[in-house]
Amino acid sequence: MNNLSVAFYWHFHQPVSSQPDNKILTLPWVRLHLIKDYLDMLKHIQNFPGIYATFNFTPSLFMLIEGYEQNKLTDRQFELFKKDAQTLTIEEKIEILRDFFLANWERMVEPYPRYHSLLLKRGKYIVEDELPTIAKTFTPDEMRDLQIWSNLVWIDPIFRSEIMELYNKEKNFSENDKLRVIELQKKIINATLDEYKRAFASGKIEITTSPLHHPILPLLFDSRNAKICDPNLELDIEFSFPDDARIQIDEGIKIFKRIFGRPPRGFWPPEGGVCKELFPILKKAGIEWIATDEELLARSLRKSFSRDNRGMVNNAELLYQPWQYEDLIIFFRDRTLSNLIYHTYNSYDPEFAARDFVDRIIQLKNSLPPFKKFILPIILDGENPWENYPSDGSRFLDALYENLIKKQISTTTFSKFLKQYKNPARLKTIFPGTWAGANLNAWIKYEEDQKAWKVVADLRKKIVKKNIRDKKVWQRFYILEGSDWFWWFGGQHYAPAVEAFDELFRANAIAIYRWIGEEPPPELFSPIKKATEVPSYQPIDIMTPIIDGRLTHFYEWFNAGYADVKRLGGTRHRFAGVFSMVYCGFNQEFIYIRFDVEGHKPGEYQYKIKFFSPKEIEFNLAEPEGFDCKIDEIGEVAIPRNRIVSGDEHQIEFIMLVIKNGTEIDHTPVLKFNVDLKSVKLNNWLL
Repeated sequence: MNNLSVAFYWHFHQPVSSQPDNKILTLPWVRLHLIKDYLDMLKHIQNFPGIYATFNFTPSLFMLIEGYEQNKLTDRQFELFKKDAQTLTIEEKIEILRDFFLANWERMVEPYPRYHSLLLKRGKYIVEDELPTIAKTFTPDEMRDLQIWSNLVWIDPIFRSEIMELYNKEKNFSENDKLRVIELQKKIINATLDEYKRAFASGKIEITTSPLHHPILPLLFDSRNAKICDPNLELDIEFSFPDDARIQIDEGIKIFKRIFGRPPRGFWPPEGGVCKELFPILKKAGIEWIATDEELLARSLRKSFSRDNRGMVNNAELLYQPWQYEDLIIFFRDRTLSNLIYHTYNSYDPEFAARDFVDRIIQLKNSLPPFKKFILPIILDGENPWENYPSDGSRFLDALYENLIKKQISTTTFSKFLKQYKNPARLKTIFPGTWAGANLNAWIKYEEDQKAWKVVADLRKKIVKKNIRDKKVWQRFYILEGSDWFWWFGGQHYAPAVEAFDELFRANAIAIYRWIGEEPPPELFSPIKKATEVPSYQPIDIMTPIIDGRLTHFYEWFNAGYADVKRLGGTRHRFAGVFSMVYCGFNQEFIYIRFDVEGHKPGEYQYKIKFFSPKEIEFNLAEPEGFDCKIDEIGEVAIPRNRIVSGDEHQIEFIMLVIKNGTEIDHTPVLKFNVDLKSVKLNNWLL
């Protein structure tokens, strides 16, 4: 019974992170993912003759890969890596100590004793002001070991055999050892596109593309699409750049044709972003199919997809078939199964996770009518999940593909499936949105997003008014329309690299103003990004914990709201965040706050709680006056309600700060909790 085919769709994207007129990328992710993810993802497929998959490369990534291949592009970290450790300046040492631990510490640092010892010597919980002093304690040999280890851990296990003796050597590396690492990196980089071309030509894989610089197409067509997704959205700016959407699509397809000698049949709209305006343009460009998220199908059909405790979906026959809207085919991904790979399985034994995934597919297969053809789209980011897995995901991927073959589960590419599928069901309408909550909020909801869009809209008006036709100006402007900037602006996402994105965004805009003979507006010289907020799960009932610095019993904080503020590890993090979780609860008399910390006992540092709303007030936990506080295994605080809220005020906003030797070394994003006595026990909602 071959009624179900699995279609893996791995998406690769990196933005252009260089300053204008500069061939040095600020961020190293293109090179690091080249040596860790892009080619090895193909190699895993090639190791299993019965496995087929589809890959999406954004045009900006194609251009960046070619830049590295042709030695026309580099990145700041690579230049620091190549420099002889004996000749490093103190400023360069500081930069290396700041940026050369950008890896998941649990998976990519701690397993390697030498690399881990260098991290511990630098310190996990430090502030940048400490680095000049710390840098003076590092010898040239230690700096060289750090230079090399920060690159060794990013090389995928598939490619390590050529330099395995360096992994075994562990320390006291030489400059010649460094040259070997550089040589292997270049070998992997130079092989990547050629290997994909051959696999594509053979039919083993399908390759698709996206618009030039990964813009959110529904927003480019008309910002009011965001209001259709979320009628409650407060939108202080309106814009519509349909010509830019068309040009970015056409330019992306041109790059694809140049590289592969033929046009793509499929197309990944960035973040799965779709709207009605998109379809005639894609059809005219020769695209046959696209893919997006299941929730957009549900909203287009005005139905819902619910699941049982194994993730099996109701209305399965609707989800696991291709649909046609106007003249294009649309595939809708299974969100639950895709997210298991991205978010969940990294904490499981890889072989167990692979078996569990295949078992779920078998259960789904058996639930579907036996004599019809169905497709299961598994669609996700193909480069970022693996640093959270053991062995860069190699064990999981190999076990997954092996189990699929063993259980005789068919895999396919999307175009291959369409050849055998006739008369797809038709959609009468398509709901606009993305795979992020079936809306566009992540890129336009917040004040900072809209401030950045105003920069784009104002600049575009200037370019058009002056009738600028210079390709250099427009190409750099299209970079500003990319999704990445707006993802990092706003209150929902946080990483220290946000500052780099903010600076690059403004630098690009400033450069364009100067290229067209205009003075940049003064606001471009100040950061767009403000203090970050994180989603907070709200309290569900009143509570009265014992303030003793311990989790007295399991249910003590059960009714509290909480925010996950953990920042340890992750490739965009320079230093560890001290805090992992912050809880907030209340009763008629007190506001209760609990904080958990990462990697040490809470009592090792001093802490403050700074409230912004409804009152601006700061509490020093080292000197509790008029409130109760105990710090032991956890930190627990009880503050009288009337010191923070009064009357009908029901929402509090605050940050937690940690102090070391009189210096602030970390703080949480802004946290919001509802402490309204009338509204508890209604729901566990998000702010």
